Amino acid sequence: MPVINGTGSEDFFCGSWDFGGREHAVPFSHHQYGAPLIESAERTGGRYCCYRFHGDNPVTFTRYLKHTMEHGHANDRADNFYSCAFWYQEQPMTNLPPLPAVKDRLPTVKAG
Repeated sequence: MPVINGTGSEDFFCGSWDFGGREHAVPFSHHQYGAPLIESAERTGGRYCCYRFHGDNPVTFTRYLKHTMEHGHANDRADNFYSCAFWYQEQPMTNLPPLPAVKDRLPTVKAG
C-alpha cells in the first residue's frame, strides 16, 4: 500500500484547492514545499513550478521505491513531471550494478 496517497498533485505539493484556482492562484515558497512559479493558472499553456522535499517526513524503503503522479482525472492529461531522488546508505557499497546507458534512462513518449 502507498505510504503517501493524495487526491491530486496540488495536494502532494501542499497547494490544496488548486493553488487558489483560476483567478486567485498566488505563488508561494516554504522550506519543504512550494510553488514559486504559477503562470496562467488553470488555462491552456499555464505553467506551474512546484517542489516538495521529504526531509521532515522521509519516504523509507529498503530495496524498491516507486513514485507515480496522477495526470488529471483518469490520467488523461499530458503534463510533464520531472523528479530527483537521493538516498542515504549506512555503509559504502561497491557491488552496485552499472547504470543503464543514457538513452535507456531518457523518458519516452507513448503513443495513445
